[in-house]
Amino acid sequence: MSMNFSEFKKLIGADPRNKDPETLRARHSAPEFEAAAAEAEAFEDKLQAALRIQPPPDLLSQIKDISRQPDRQRSWIPLAMAASFLILVGAAGLAWKQSHQWDSVESYVADHYSHDGTAVIERAKDGISDQDISKILARLDATADKALSGTIMFIKFCPTPDGRGAHMVVSTDQGPMTIIYMPNTQVNDGEMVKFDQMHALLVNLEHGSAAIIGNQSQNVESLAFVVKDSLKTGLVGA
Repeated sequence: MSMNFSEFKKLIGADPRNKDPETLRARHSAPEFEAAAAEAEAFEDKLQAALRIQPPPDLLSQIKDISRQPDRQRSWIPLAMAASFLILVGAAGLAWKQSHQWDSVESYVADHYSHDGTAVIERAKDGISDQDISKILARLDATADKALSGTIMFIKFCPTPDGRGAHMVVSTDQGPMTIIYMPNTQVNDGEMVKFDQMHALLVNLEHGSAAIIGNQSQNVESLAFVVKDSLKTGLVGA
């Protein structure tokens, strides 16, 4: 069965450089598929270019000087200086995905969810196919049994403290919750992390770990068994 346009856009949205044979066949099947893929790749190139922006060496000291000036004098900040600062702020946000370092798994989980957790839940309303779920997990040497995969509303690749992982939104009777799969990271099994009216349960898997995230009115522990039992990890050579 051929991939439709909606499925194709979701797949390349999660992985713009996807070169699977089926994805390439879909890409070459019609002009709108080719255009969507080219647009996703162009946007990815812009992100990578933004990460290479280097700040002026004295920018930090200039910003500190400005903060000490009276409000009337601050109005004379050169426009080019302001533009440079805005570019750096944007680049800093983009750099989070590729090069951010965390002191602990706990700080990573809080930072990650604060960065895009709510936005990903909004994207999850569009849904995702079982095929796309399987493809993304397979690239991480993992699979999910129906007990878990049947609840996944959205999945995309994401950074973790030790390499690439998966950011999932799952449907529950308590509302949507988030699961972040970290293939190469070990955690203190059963530890609870609290931040910004949210909490996350850390669970170790056979290979790697996961963080189950919900608001503090949601029972994140209720997903622990499903995640441990259904998310099969470390399948290379199995």
